This record gives sequence, C-alpha cells and structure tokens, in this order.
Amino acid sequence: MQRKSDFARETALKVLKEVNHDGKYANISLKHHLRGKRIDDKDAAFATHLIYGTLERQITIDWILEKFCRLKRANPWVLNILRMGCYQIFHMDRVPDSAVCNESVILCKKYAGPALAGFVNGVLRNIVRNKNRIKLPSKEKNPIEYLQLTYSYPVWLVEKWVQDYGFTTAEMMLMPVRENNYITVRVNRNRITREKLKEKLKVSGIDPEDGLFMRDEALRVYSARDIENNRLYKEGLLTVQGESSMLVVHLLDPKEGETILDACSAPGGKATHIAERMGNRGKIIAWDIHSQRIDLLKRNIDRMGASIINPQLHNACNYMPNFNEKFDRVLIDAPCSGWGVIYKKPDIKNRVDRSSLTDLYDVQHRIISTCAHYVKAGGVLVYSTCTMNIEENQRIIERFLNDNSMFELDDFIDLLPEKLNDSIIKPGMIQLIPSRDGVDGFFIARLKRTG
Repeated sequence: MQRKSDFARETALKVLKEVNHDGKYANISLKHHLRGKRIDDKDAAFATHLIYGTLERQITIDWILEKFCRLKRANPWVLNILRMGCYQIFHMDRVPDSAVCNESVILCKKYAGPALAGFVNGVLRNIVRNKNRIKLPSKEKNPIEYLQLTYSYPVWLVEKWVQDYGFTTAEMMLMPVRENNYITVRVNRNRITREKLKEKLKVSGIDPEDGLFMRDEALRVYSARDIENNRLYKEGLLTVQGESSMLVVHLLDPKEGETILDACSAPGGKATHIAERMGNRGKIIAWDIHSQRIDLLKRNIDRMGASIINPQLHNACNYMPNFNEKFDRVLIDAPCSGWGVIYKKPDIKNRVDRSSLTDLYDVQHRIISTCAHYVKAGGVLVYSTCTMNIEENQRIIERFLNDNSMFELDDFIDLLPEKLNDSIIKPGMIQLIPSRDGVDGFFIARLKRTG
C-alpha cells in the first residue's frame, strides 16, 4: 500500500519532470495528476508547495547543485529528485534532512533505477553537511548575480530590469509576494449582491475577505483549492479573476447600451465583467484565435449569464474593414510574456525564451494597430498585458501613438482607486508590481480617439 507522503512526492516529481522536460504547464499537469485521486487536503497542499516552491527557486537550486555534481547530463528523473530534495533541505524546515535523503533514494530507485540511488543519496547528504557554508553572492560586489540567485531569476532578465527600471525598482519587481495562499473571485452582481455572496460562501465553509482595492467586486477566499467545483461557481454567482484584471475593465469604463470589442477575449473573465458592468444591455463582440479557447469562452458566458456577448473565432491581427469605427470601446488584453504573474506561475521564468520576444512585440503592435481602426471618433481603446516589460508596454504604446495622430493617452485618475495613484507611470498609463501592490503585475493604458 502506498504511503500518503509517497503519493505527494511522486506527484511532485512527475509534475516537475513534465514541466522541465516535456514542456507542460505546472497547473495543468498538477490538475491531471490529482484528478480522480483520493488525496486529503494536507497531502495535496504538500505536493503543491513542493512543486511550486521548487520551480520558484529552481535557478538558485541548480546553482547549488552544480557545486556538488554535474547537471548537464543528469537523468531527468534524477535531476528533478535532486531539485526537490534541495528545496526541502533549504526551504521546508518541518521536513527532517534525513527524511529528505531517504525519500529521495526511494523515488530514485522507483523512477531512475537502483544503480543511481547511491549517487542521489551521496549528493543530498553532502549538501546537508555543507548547507551552512553555501553563501549567495554579495549585493555590493556582484549586484546582478546577487539579484539573480537571491530571487532565482534568469540573469538576462535581471540585467534587463536593472537597465530598464534601475536597481531598486528591479529588486522590488523580483521580490516574492508575501501572501499568495488565496484565490480572488469576482462577484457577478447581475445575479447576487456582494454581501449575500459572502454569506453563501461562509455557509459553504469558505470565509471570504474583501479585496484590496476593487472592494465592490472582489473577494479573497482561502481554503478553496477546488473552487470551480463549488456550487456557487457553477451557478455563475462568482468567477475566478484577479483584481488587476478587474481594474482593466474598470478603466475601460463600459456603459449600458454601448457596442464593445474584446479583441483577445478567452477565457472570458474580462468580457463577462464588461457585460456585468453594462447591466447585460448592449453588445459585445469577443474574439479569440484558438477554437478550443472559444469553447471555454462560450462555457463561461453561459455560466455567468452574459447574453450580450457574441464569441467569434478570429485572429485580431487580421483587419476587418466592415468593423471600421463600429465600436464605442475596444479592449486589447494582448498576448504577452506573462512576467507579471511569475509569482503565481513560476514555471514561466524557467521557460522564457529571449529569442521569441521580438516576434511577440510584432504581434502586439499588429493587434493594436489593426484594432484601432474599429474605434469610433471619441471612443476609447484600452491596451493591457500581465507583464512588466517596457518593450511590451510603454514602447508598444509610444510606437502606436507615433504612428496614429488621431489617438492620445486619456487620463484615468478619476476612475483609479486612490491607493494605486503611486503606480501611475504617466497620465493614462499604469504599471502594477506584485510585491508593491499585492496583485498581478499588469500594465494598462487608456487611449482616446480624438478624430
């Protein structure tokens, strides 16, 4: 009979192997391995902590492991067993070092073969003996390497952020979010009041807290690992959505009866939010380029009762002349590098490909340049990303404005929650930083068509 600790560690190992060597996403892989399994919340939490903790610290973990063994030719199973072991030794004080070594040997025998078990045991026990001697680089003598290994980020990204934002802001961007054990949900106010939803959540065993700044709409819920199976979610009384994402729609400021385009819509959090803010009166066209994501969008539209949304399969880069100047407001939540949500999805920083960024910038520019044609005179265009990258954010807007004299930045200070005023870059532009603002790292720009 398999012990629970075996299952949790084996699940973590399988997910890490799939993420690091098969290119899968951690959240999808973890859901797959937990689906249909009888595992209590404590063991699921242990597996989740081990997976995301190892991924979050993986760059630094590999730096440590390189001091004790060669990683380049390591068996994939062995490499991820060592990474898990190293994470537990340095970051999980409640797990005895002896247990880490023993459990790692058991995993190695099962997944990589008995011949490599002695190697795993030797490396981890050597790390245990020497862990107090391992020192990170000096902040004064080697500031870039200090940031890279203190916060476990790719060195090229650290260098870029220091160059773009300066050392102090770059370090703030690299810092982990202090509290990240909750899910943020948006109240569907077309179906229920915020206070009534709070009461229903409490009855279902979930104690909600108010959001940080979107207080009329956002609730933080704890101990809700499987919120999507909750009856309240299925009935469309709430949906999972971060406050930064809600802020995008707040700054779009949709009105009843308007015609609105959501150009990169799936899975539909912002589109259904727009419909809610419009009182489900008006018209919303919602595009996405992938058919399977359109299916997901349709399911969320139905669940939330957002009947004014018309989902369409379309690539927002491709010009639609029949839509010229047809929309009061256009939202572009552009495809991006996702660097603003690394704290929730740490596998992003281990898969970032510098060479693909130029292509991404071109796609973003094409989308905003194309969709600008659809905005009526006097209408609003909002461009957003979930990243902290000047090239994907300010530079895209600057380039667009240089090419389009009929648009200008539109100051949204009257719409912005006051506590976010310090995050404004310039009137009409804001950059949220997770460790400073306590939410996802979104960039939002609001533009107005003047002619």
